[in-house]
Amino acid sequence: MVTAENVIYPEIPLDAGQAQGWKDIPLREDECLDPLIPLGPLAQEAAILMTSSLYFGEHSNSPYAEKRNKLEGSLLTLFARRSVVHRLLIAEQLLPAGHHLLVFDAYRPYQVQKSLHDCYKQKLREKYQDMDNETLESETQKYVSLPSMDPTRPSPHNTGGSVDVAIVKLDQAHEEELLHISSHLSDVHLNIAKHVGLEMRLSATMRRHAKMLDFGTAFDHGGEKSALAYYESKIAAGEILTDNDMLACTNRRLLFWVMTQAGFQPYFAEWWHFNAPESQMGAATAGLDYATFGAVSLDESNRAHENIRLKIRHEVLKLQRDGDLPVARTNGQAVERTELQVEILVALRETGDPELVEDWPAEIIAPPEE
Repeated sequence: MVTAENVIYPEIPLDAGQAQGWKDIPLREDECLDPLIPLGPLAQEAAILMTSSLYFGEHSNSPYAEKRNKLEGSLLTLFARRSVVHRLLIAEQLLPAGHHLLVFDAYRPYQVQKSLHDCYKQKLREKYQDMDNETLESETQKYVSLPSMDPTRPSPHNTGGSVDVAIVKLDQAHEEELLHISSHLSDVHLNIAKHVGLEMRLSATMRRHAKMLDFGTAFDHGGEKSALAYYESKIAAGEILTDNDMLACTNRRLLFWVMTQAGFQPYFAEWWHFNAPESQMGAATAGLDYATFGAVSLDESNRAHENIRLKIRHEVLKLQRDGDLPVARTNGQAVERTELQVEILVALRETGDPELVEDWPAEIIAPPEE
């Protein structure tokens, strides 16, 4: 047991998150509706959750923000099953004061899953040229599940039942700033323009001041050090951890504790990955006989939400590029700014680059350098 933030968190069991045979867990239809809903900006049920769509390249910390690394089919909005979102909200509430979940990925379309899988496998092939294809595939699937069109064996993220998360921390002054902005966002009478302006300020507070806890690796590091119980196994073997390694171990215990207390199942190979027990991987880890989360697609309301987010993002980046002009020009004619444009411009003046992140380390998933 260790003490973190004056609270004792349990050690992570060495066998936590083992999911052998998860693809063979039978899927049953569930009569309870559990649709995909959005997280983060403009989300009705989960606006409080901080998201950074890594595979879309939403922010500057994402290696996928570079054009050469863009992933086809990636989404700006993060979606997850409603029950999964509610568990994330519980986990958020369990964190110590000033700490917040940072969600990097949740529902993942088939095309994105395929791109990630193929990319990792190719890098592994280049590094280990003598490795046979069966071993290549087995090693790849430790970190990136096989994309599947088989309705009985969907990849975990394609079910909307898996999430990739970390924890960030704000100092007291910026935590108070965040709470102040959040209190205004709770006003049900806000119009879309005011809402977007406040969302931009909230995002800026997190992006510029929230520091990701040290978990020992960046997000999506593709090597053994990313294993959930990596540090626990060293302790069990009698090794004395350095102060930095003990800090990373403690932070993993904190994340493991809040997520499992909220009802998630861990995954042994990645400290950041957690599954709902309704998914096949989560059911296997939980020792359940069947799962109810099959592959799922965005519905009309999901697509509408994503389109609104994309349009607003386009407007923000365009206004940032064009500068703070009092009027817009179309075919040489002056056009008054809309209320939304005015709010965006004011927020940009206050917050600066809307893509800039000061911290939140992440990598393109690849075999580690030796």
